[in-house]
Order: sequence, then structure tokens, then C-alpha cells
Amino acid sequence: MKIKLVRSLIILIPVLIISCSSLENDSNSTKKLDEIGDTQNLILKKLEGLEKAIANVAVASKSKPADKKQQPPQADPNKVYNIEIGDSFTIGPKNAKVTIVEWMDFQ
Repeated sequence: MKIKLVRSLIILIPVLIISCSSLENDSNSTKKLDEIGDTQNLILKKLEGLEKAIANVAVASKSKPADKKQQPPQADPNKVYNIEIGDSFTIGPKNAKVTIVEWMDFQ
């Protein structure tokens, strides 16, 4: 009788340990799955917002009349630009009618 009881205990103890550890793993797995589900819902909401934004841009571009090509502003040949020379190096007379400014960046 004692031998049967000891054998039964030897068999039941590992089964109990395995079942308890699997319960802990199940609760951890459930928590992880819940976190993954929450993250997935957040990603889906963001994706939905992006799709709405893209749809709004598409509608706005369709309602806007298409310009063939926007022309750059025309240069005014009579405009005078005053550029301060300061103490920069110059060649030629100070009262010249035309000054050519060359800018260089030595790095």
C-alpha cells in the first residue's frame, strides 16, 4: 500500500508542477496577447487617419484648377540692388557705375 501511495505521489507531483507552470504561462501569454491587440488597434487607428488625410488631399487636388506651369517671377532689369561691401576686398574705383560681387565660401 505504501509503495502504491509513493508511486502515485511521484507521478502526481510532476503533473501538478507542470500544470501550475502552464497556468502561469497562459496568464503571461494572455497579457502579451492583450498588449499586442492594443498596439494593433492603435496602429489601425493611425492608419485610418492617414487614409483619411490622403483622401482629403486627393479631393483638394481635384477641386483645384490645374495650372499649366507656374511661371517664375520676371526679373526687372531696371532694379538696383544695394549690397553693402563693408570691409571686403575690392578692385577698382569706389565710385564705379557697376559693381560685380563675387561670393565664395572657403571650407
